[in-house]
Amino acid sequence: MRYTEFKNGIKLSKLGLGAMRLPQTEPGFGKPVDEVKARELIDYCMAHGVNYYDTAYIYHGGRSDISDFHFTERQAA
Repeated sequence: MRYTEFKNGIKLSKLGLGAMRLPQTEPGFGKPVDEVKARELIDYCMAHGVNYYDTAYIYHGGRSDISDFHFTERQAA
């Protein structure tokens, strides 16, 4: 993975995962997140050095932030 290092020492991956495009259980805007597929996708990204995750309260009806936090918290343990 390639990273950009900022003056404060933080290294951020050049590739990120946009939570707006997390897998859904059905087609359409703001449908429920497919938690199994989302977990696989996030695990893959983390295993390959991605540390930039774009989330927003509006993605998936407000569920993307919770899903991302749940998976990243599990990885940190």
